[in-house]
Amino acid sequence: MKKTARTRGRFDIRHGKLFDAWAGEYDRFRPSYPDSAINDVVRLSGLTPLSRLLEVGCGTGKATAKFASRGYAVHCVDPGDRLIRFAQRNCRSWPRVSFTLGKFEDVLFRPRSYDLVYSAQAFHWVEPRIRLKKAGSLLPRGGSLALIYNFPALPRGPLLRTLASTIQEESCGELSAWSYEDEVARWTDEISRCRLFSGLTVRRHRWLKRYNAEEYIGLFRTFSDFLILRKPLQRKVAQAIQRTIEEHGGFVRRPYECVLIHARRNDRPVRKTW
Repeated sequence: MKKTARTRGRFDIRHGKLFDAWAGEYDRFRPSYPDSAINDVVRLSGLTPLSRLLEVGCGTGKATAKFASRGYAVHCVDPGDRLIRFAQRNCRSWPRVSFTLGKFEDVLFRPRSYDLVYSAQAFHWVEPRIRLKKAGSLLPRGGSLALIYNFPALPRGPLLRTLASTIQEESCGELSAWSYEDEVARWTDEISRCRLFSGLTVRRHRWLKRYNAEEYIGLFRTFSDFLILRKPLQRKVAQAIQRTIEEHGGFVRRPYECVLIHARRNDRPVRKTW
């Protein structure tokens, strides 16, 4: 979906804890990440069994589980108490996972103590003037930064196009399909301009997920631009999704492109400004 007039141009970081009230829906309906993308992070970062990872904005542990199941020690930070409780439950099989409740901007970490700082679907919530400098300060020379985003492809096919136009209409234009390439370009530009990282790499992984009507509505209940709509508009959109999918066979296949943005820490010193 596009960013609304209230969030266009940059995300409102005050909404960073918005998802905590919807932690159950987030855990149930948000998709995970393709193994091919996680394997790319591992290869590009040169991770070993002794590597230490920091996840910024772990949510309910979707990406955490992907790294933890590969045996890595992962420390996670997130401002959502309910989200972290879900993540702890989802990662209870892996004792090398730990959690800190708080905002990345506020939590104190030992400098250069992680081999990889990564964030899945969350780094845009971190204060822009802080995020890359602080991430850089936690990495040794050659350490890695990885941003992972599941982006919805532009709607193709009759059902997806019908859904997109119906949702736009029922939300009074607040929700509509958008091209994520501007988002990718903004990240690559920000990382390049900060001059703390080099070897910038972008990898793309296309995949599909099937949803029934309940699941597709649940997915929308995890989107910030849906959650800030007025309740009557939320109900109208949900009813339209239910009706449209049921009229077209009861399920929809949503295409995603998982975009990985990866860079290595260079030797430029970081001056603390937070």
